[in-house]
Amino acid sequence: MLHPLRKEWMMVFAPGAREALNRLSETAYDVLVTGMLANGAPDFDGIELLTQSTQLYPQMVRIVLSGAADPETTLRSVTLAHQYLMKPYDTATLLSTLEDALTLRNIVDDPFLTAVIGRIRSLPGPPAVSLKLIEAVQSAATSTAEVGEIVGQDLGMSRKVLQWASSPLFACKRTIASPKEAAIHLGCETVKALALTESVFSQFDGKHTPGFSVEELRSHSLRVATMAREIAQTRGLPGSVRDDVFLGGLLHDIGKVVLGCNLPRQYREVVRCFQDPEAAHAAERRIFGTTHAEVGGYLLWLWGFPRNVTEIVVRHHTAGPETGEVLDPAGVVSLADELARQGYEHAADCDLDFLPGEVA
Repeated sequence: MLHPLRKEWMMVFAPGAREALNRLSETAYDVLVTGMLANGAPDFDGIELLTQSTQLYPQMVRIVLSGAADPETTLRSVTLAHQYLMKPYDTATLLSTLEDALTLRNIVDDPFLTAVIGRIRSLPGPPAVSLKLIEAVQSAATSTAEVGEIVGQDLGMSRKVLQWASSPLFACKRTIASPKEAAIHLGCETVKALALTESVFSQFDGKHTPGFSVEELRSHSLRVATMAREIAQTRGLPGSVRDDVFLGGLLHDIGKVVLGCNLPRQYREVVRCFQDPEAAHAAERRIFGTTHAEVGGYLLWLWGFPRNVTEIVVRHHTAGPETGEVLDPAGVVSLADELARQGYEHAADCDLDFLPGEVA
């Protein structure tokens, strides 16, 4: 399947997990693709390869190609791998996954940063709940009841979703009592987005103080998401785009949390510039060689978020009215971010007549 790309990529193949680990010690690689089979070495299978490569080479993207496996093996591999492709998979899927990995890997070009991000494992537990949510985001066939049931399997996630669902931002006049009820009131896609966002933010709760309030950032992100969806709806963008900008708005600043919680001393200099976004971005670029937008998009792709959402996160500071891209999803989130910084709670509270009209 990869033969046509032999002149574009340097590729090395190993017949088993132990041989693969030996090859990894010989030179630096960007991506590891592995199956789960032991290949005659029951003491050193795909799980062991993933475990050791995570410890030794955290900057490397880890992709699993696997068929049917027992639940325990699947869950273990999900917590160690960044991407999990189920057999049978086609050439286009594999190539697209590898190309995305290399593209995003080049965006975050600092070896130290990629090692930091690589050590942040897949979505926090229980892994099965997070995996089901990712699958639900990628499937249009997931029902309201199913989303409610998935969220209900994690008490912390359920609590936060219910808290958000009952907030004034959603104009709810009564208390929402269950994740299923939240899905009915807010819509299936909204609850998926809220649950996934809580899952992501909870990964960093309780870590080193980043110099800013993670809870305030979470609240800001919810306002941005709400206004981004309102703007998209006002301008006649399709329902799929409204869902993407909502989830992208919720997660657009996750890179700040990643950098702040993992590198608090360095990030404090950036925090001092928070009132001036351009100065803050310049400080990030100077200190880390990248920005929170690129770091956040890279991490979300590693965790299996849809490509449309990761692109919004990566580009939310480079697309906007001044670039003529206000109807681009990243431009919508950029505008909503600016309105939220100006103190608006809803897009209807400000004059949007300067925006282009409805698009096909």
